[in-house]
Amino acid sequence: MGATAFGRSSAEPSVSSPHPHPPPPRGYWDLVWLRFKRDRLALWSGAFVVFVLLACFVGEPVAAHFLGHGPNDIFPLATNLDLKPVGPWTRVPAVHGAPLVTPQTPRTLFILGADGTLGRDEFLRLLAGGRTSLEIALGATAIAIALGLAVGLFAGYYGRWVDAVVSRLTEFVMGFPILLFLIATGRIVSDRYDRITLHGAVAPGVLALVFVIGIFSWFYPARIVRAQVLSLRDREFVEAARMVGASDFRIIRKHLLPNVLGSVVVYASILIATTIILEAALSILGLGIGLPDATWGNMISTNWGTLLAPGGPNSSPDSGFVRTSSLVTYCPTVALFVTVLAFNLLGEGVREALDPRTQR
Repeated sequence: MGATAFGRSSAEPSVSSPHPHPPPPRGYWDLVWLRFKRDRLALWSGAFVVFVLLACFVGEPVAAHFLGHGPNDIFPLATNLDLKPVGPWTRVPAVHGAPLVTPQTPRTLFILGADGTLGRDEFLRLLAGGRTSLEIALGATAIAIALGLAVGLFAGYYGRWVDAVVSRLTEFVMGFPILLFLIATGRIVSDRYDRITLHGAVAPGVLALVFVIGIFSWFYPARIVRAQVLSLRDREFVEAARMVGASDFRIIRKHLLPNVLGSVVVYASILIATTIILEAALSILGLGIGLPDATWGNMISTNWGTLLAPGGPNSSPDSGFVRTSSLVTYCPTVALFVTVLAFNLLGEGVREALDPRTQR
């Protein structure tokens, strides 16, 4: 009684494997994500980059809507009696002239105060300037990466005369003084392309800087991709694809491109940071985006020039210098520094996650 056909009691518990379904093996990108998550500094840098992108591209128009004014709107009454701009969290009369102010005059909030005697909102200009600087950096990086990726893939895969031509062209562009070229021809190019704003989507001059910087920044990703493809084109998986009749384009697209994307992503993060600094340098030289449109570069150029001028921000109204405050000067400087640092740390974290041999 109670015994089964195989002589085992029905009350006896069955023996089962502790792991009846072993977990599936992790893929390459799963392991990359696990390694990246261990790097807390890179993880926080990535979160900060996302925050900056959302604040500049989404937060600025939302803030302008709720505040009731834009980053380029002028409020002459946003100054104190000594012509110094009002400080943070100040409500100023929402009038664009200088009429008599009464208690019933509507007021608008300046979160970080005014940017100078013109009385523009420093907070909105900081966000709008970040958006313009990031538009230039992201656009130029996209052009440089696209050109470098295409040129590097074809030069490394076909070799011979294609590689020779690309190598000579790369050496020529690397030795070309891009900053001097921008100084010599930037104004001509800018005057021609300033009118192209994509129906107001970008500030005048953004497309000109994107085009020129992108055209002269493709050589480093091209050299990186070419070197990797040269080491991959004779590997077994490429030879197997050739044996089954895969076309050259399919081999490049399906087998070589996925193997070089990691390095390209790392370099893209570094190139974005470099382009932000280059835009700031051009603005200091007077070749960047012109006022009244803001970028972090021209905000730093204008405010630091005022702060370092004889008499400084506390000079008298008769000194001839535009008055400003230290907060207005340091805000775009700190924003640019922290954003560039975050992009660099993010790129370093991605590089270490893609190559486990470099783990600390």
